[in-house]
Amino acid sequence: MDDDKLCVIDIDIHKDKSIEEIDKIRQNLIDTLPPNVGLVKTAHGGLHIYCNRNYYRLPSNRNVKVAITDSFDIDVFAQMTKFKIENGQETKEIVQNRVVAPNTAIREIKNNQRVTLKYEAVNDWENVSHLASLREILDKWNIDIEMSYKDYAQQQHDRIYGVQIIDDGAIEQMNDELAQACVDGLKNLEIHNNPQPINMEVSLQSVFSGLYDITNESIRAEGMKNIRQFNKLSTNADKNYGQVSSNGERKQNPWILTKILRYHNKDYYEQIIKPLLKKNYETKKKEKQILINQTLIPNKIDLQDVFTLLDMQEKTANGEYKNEEQIVMDLTRLLVYYEGETEDIYTIKGYDSICDTQVLYHKLEGTVYKQLEKININFNNQKTDEKSDGKKESRPLTANHIFKKYASKFAKKGCKFISEDPKILTVFQGYRYKKLDTIDYECLQKYLDLIKETIAVGDDRVYEYILNWIAWMIQNPGKKSRAAIVLQSKQSICKNRFTDVIAELTSRYSCPNITNIDEFTGRFNSLVENKMFAVLNEMMNYNDSKKGVATVMKSIISDLTIRINGKNQPRRTAENVMNIIYVTNADMPVQLDTDDRRHLVCACKTIHQVTEEHKEDADYFNELSSSYTQEFYENLMTFFLE
Repeated sequence: MDDDKLCVIDIDIHKDKSIEEIDKIRQNLIDTLPPNVGLVKTAHGGLHIYCNRNYYRLPSNRNVKVAITDSFDIDVFAQMTKFKIENGQETKEIVQNRVVAPNTAIREIKNNQRVTLKYEAVNDWENVSHLASLREILDKWNIDIEMSYKDYAQQQHDRIYGVQIIDDGAIEQMNDELAQACVDGLKNLEIHNNPQPINMEVSLQSVFSGLYDITNESIRAEGMKNIRQFNKLSTNADKNYGQVSSNGERKQNPWILTKILRYHNKDYYEQIIKPLLKKNYETKKKEKQILINQTLIPNKIDLQDVFTLLDMQEKTANGEYKNEEQIVMDLTRLLVYYEGETEDIYTIKGYDSICDTQVLYHKLEGTVYKQLEKININFNNQKTDEKSDGKKESRPLTANHIFKKYASKFAKKGCKFISEDPKILTVFQGYRYKKLDTIDYECLQKYLDLIKETIAVGDDRVYEYILNWIAWMIQNPGKKSRAAIVLQSKQSICKNRFTDVIAELTSRYSCPNITNIDEFTGRFNSLVENKMFAVLNEMMNYNDSKKGVATVMKSIISDLTIRINGKNQPRRTAENVMNIIYVTNADMPVQLDTDDRRHLVCACKTIHQVTEEHKEDADYFNELSSSYTQEFYENLMTFFLE
């Protein structure tokens, strides 16, 4: 268990009790506890109860006598603060909060004799995976010592506002407004000679140390004058004024003045100094935000990168993020937005389980916000809350809050299939299969034979046209050939095995099986956006008219833009980069004009077919399918790229 979660309840049973009474009290307390706690009998018969703090907001590390009875007292120890706090800044000095470990022996003098006492483990709790929560135990005893969120937040804010160390380790200079306020507050104080902790008394040295580092000379001079004029100096302080004054020059820190006022002029501190500290903090925070926005270089969305929102959720759950900048950098690997016709369009990278690859999804703002709201930010395993505007309750900090805060890092001018402009989202990011140095034609032969013998019906001109059509498309991503291929034949002769290979080569940018023309022109046609290859497989007729299909497809084949109407997506006009192949078993799949120039119609030849009469052809199809390996696709990609 992490140190900041472990908590120890110390039951100190009064020593004036007999051993029998102590044992009975201890056992009665144990009987009230849940089973999953660590129990240690202390040297004098008391009890240490080990439990899980579980975000219970204790006032401090050491909470002494939170409950007092006639027989025992209760203390609660936990690590609320690991390091000592000075002027709102954590120091490197660890706060010591010692509890004697189980099975430890101590020695003490009793009745003039040295005796050995032991802290004995009562139960076997070291192997317990989940300790009971502190809240559960205290609730059973009707003890409530938890700070309200308001007080807890105020405590944290007071510390933050008082931070005086800047990022390079130097002491921050105090601005004139705050310096003047500190000088005005140094009145009616009792100032002593000998240095003591500031929370106990004000010393001359601490006052001089603060005043000497005020950069404005007139404010500093006024402060020096006010020391004797408006305050009461002890005899020794007045006597050693000059000597202490010179010592103060060696240890300069203006922020000591705010601490002096916090302890010794509390009303003035609350009314004047604290608001100015908050103002100073907010100014620094804003300046830092501007600096981050100026210097933070966002990542690009990379479809080869397998990182998704799921990975981000796991990282936040494990507390792997240390700051907001790290979250922004990961978010920029996944998300961009750009201005649309009526509203902003959000594009987010996600995993397509069908294609087994990363793809881009276009979504509405509200949909993206809901996804980001599910990612609760947990910096280094610390619970992080933000206050809702105008509300008392708190809510978890989420990735959506970070996204909105750094929105400029996700903005693009627009989206294109291919663009050299870094301010435009580029959809095409290369093919899935790499280009080889040489081609192994043997592993391609079955597929090339399929194209020539079955698809091109042995016609060399058609065979070359089809190969060139595919090669031109792959070599020119984002461009249209403006000519479609129609494959017409009987069933089960390998037409789809031909087109499936092309779809796999252009994976991420292909639609291997479209059966309804509405997916091109209907209400929900986002499927075809940014697709360079599409297969129309036995597509349903448009208005039951073959001529209607041809008319609609004519514009889709040749037009350079397409209107996208996606479900739960903003309407938009996108580039039309599709190259199309029809696959059909119908005798008359589409009605074309006699002078049509946009279609190559192939009446495919039945060379192999799985039927009752040709059952042996199943072996051919199995061999063909099994030849489609990684090696095959890489060689075929190389073949078409050359």
